[in-house]
Amino acid sequence: MEHERRNLSNNMNDGVGAMDRISELPEVIIHHILSFLSTKAVAKTSLLSKRWKSFTISYPILDFDENYFQRLEKNEMHQPYHTWRKYFMPFRPKYPEFSTREDVMHFVNKSSLKFYEQKICIDTFKLQVSFTNTEKALVDKWIELAVENCVKVLEVSVKMKNRMNYILPQIDFSANTITVLKLSGCNLEHPFNLKNTINFYSLKELSLRCVYVVEEMLHNLISRCPSIENLTLIYCLGLKKFQALKPLKYFCIFPGVGLKSVYVEGSSFRYLRYDHPTGRLGEIKVNACQNLRELYLVSASITDQWLYDLNTKMPHLHSLTLQCCDMLEEVHISSHSLKSFTLIYCHELREAEIDTPNLQDFIVGISIKKSFPKFSFKSAPLQTTATFYLHGGLNTDWFLELREFLEKPIQIKTLTLNGQATCNLEEFVPTTPYDLELLKLRVSSPLTSYSDFVDGLLLTCHPKTLLVTSDFDSNQNFAKFLCGRLLHREDSNCCCSTGIQCWLHGLKNVIIEKSGGNGVEMPLDQDTLFDELDKEKEIHFKLLW
Repeated sequence: MEHERRNLSNNMNDGVGAMDRISELPEVIIHHILSFLSTKAVAKTSLLSKRWKSFTISYPILDFDENYFQRLEKNEMHQPYHTWRKYFMPFRPKYPEFSTREDVMHFVNKSSLKFYEQKICIDTFKLQVSFTNTEKALVDKWIELAVENCVKVLEVSVKMKNRMNYILPQIDFSANTITVLKLSGCNLEHPFNLKNTINFYSLKELSLRCVYVVEEMLHNLISRCPSIENLTLIYCLGLKKFQALKPLKYFCIFPGVGLKSVYVEGSSFRYLRYDHPTGRLGEIKVNACQNLRELYLVSASITDQWLYDLNTKMPHLHSLTLQCCDMLEEVHISSHSLKSFTLIYCHELREAEIDTPNLQDFIVGISIKKSFPKFSFKSAPLQTTATFYLHGGLNTDWFLELREFLEKPIQIKTLTLNGQATCNLEEFVPTTPYDLELLKLRVSSPLTSYSDFVDGLLLTCHPKTLLVTSDFDSNQNFAKFLCGRLLHREDSNCCCSTGIQCWLHGLKNVIIEKSGGNGVEMPLDQDTLFDELDKEKEIHFKLLW
């Protein structure tokens, strides 16, 4: 016993020594290590020692989000449970003196001034805050100090309590240090107006969210950013049409109200995402993007012919996602470069002919209210992963159509089912089940549908491994039902009435496992199974047919 105590003491001393050796590293390396941690974790390191506290004081990443701090307004004092309690209480030990917004504003002001007075360059300045007109001057000051301190990453997300958009201060943004600029809730009047000739020589990424900006002003700004590669526009007002041209490589747009059309052209583009609000189709035209690698379109007014010409227009495309593109009816797609193809809720789709010999992932989302589209594959890879998003009611015909889909020469090895569905099986005459390597389930259904859903699924396919995700109560209930059904299959007399052998009696053995923290699978016994289902996110069933 004494020997074990000495070993434990030596191990603890070794741990302290290792920590001391880390703290002796140059400050710039320590700051680089801290950059991989969350704001909360960085603050905790200040408790390790005085030297570590000095590291956090000079840490050049300032992240001021008012949601990090506990806020007790007068009308919240006596409320027993608030949203902020659940999400923000873990931050309470970090700043125990902050009980009001005024304290938070004072802290941000003090921290910004400290860096300015000590002439410490700021690597990243993030500000997310709501404020009144009387506090606007403070916010202006913080942004000005960050820019003057050679900030590289500037993220400003603000909300004025009078519901007016915040106008950026009239300061010199021409500093060559800014590489990333993200603005939310602002008006681009100054310094980005047409008369200004400020250049952002180092700016590579620009993101505007809920910002009022007109097309001419935005093009003028981009033209003064010779190094820009990444542009994101999310629900921006003032734009009626927009042309995305060179030298952009990554372009993401969530069209705001009033934006009628988007035009994208240029061989420089590598990634394009157009995510229009669902319920109405938006117009986007893509031309001469022959080097595009990823294309993501939601509610876009693309046609069957447009998709047919895709291989000629984009010969290097690796990933294609089409969601709610309701002008698609009979799709014919051919591509030797495509590795991932996602087709979700294109409600008018009736047929899809796919010629993609290098496809690895095929994701399909189908509204169950619509008939199952007919899929045909001209060329097929050795194995593919298919994912279905379910929404609505499943019946016998749906499972038969799923079986027909699995018979395609695409050789699906992994099938994933996500979503919510009810199930009502009528007379089900089983066919030869399809052999799967892996079946993943993340579904929620009413209790009355559990039995029919499991029967329909396991009469359709025989997976070697069945993985059930139980991260919500409804998923946990389904997982428990499935466990009980599998473990007590010998007691079932389900075949007596039909005379047809069901899947239960074709199953020879079941091993139930959970995934450990290190990814190692551990077998479960029946006594502890249901306790583990309440704790674990995933349960693995090894099935021997």
